[in-house]
Amino acid sequence: MPASPQYEVVSPLGQAPAKSGEANIAAAPLTGLEGKKIGLFWNGFTNGNLLLEAFADLLKRRHAGVQFVKLKSGRDLDWGNYPERSLTGLAREAGIHAAIAGPGC
Repeated sequence: MPASPQYEVVSPLGQAPAKSGEANIAAAPLTGLEGKKIGLFWNGFTNGNLLLEAFADLLKRRHAGVQFVKLKSGRDLDWGNYPERSLTGLAREAGIHAAIAGPGC
């Protein structure tokens, strides 16, 4: 008889630091989006670009002066390529305040 599949339950908050005293690397929440620059990361899954553009359109209607930047998924990659393991450096170089990453549907 085949083994039943096993599933892991994960928290949307992520994993707690392994060692006590480790710094929390999460950015502080934004107080608002007015005048902010938001990065859009798309990894190439079907319609992910449409989803991100729809989010951008909705947020533009609600928040004055918000800007959106389609960020490449890594060095020498195009928008929509599978992303590098860490996008932190690219986000910093782009000078964004926040990011939306979307896989598509």
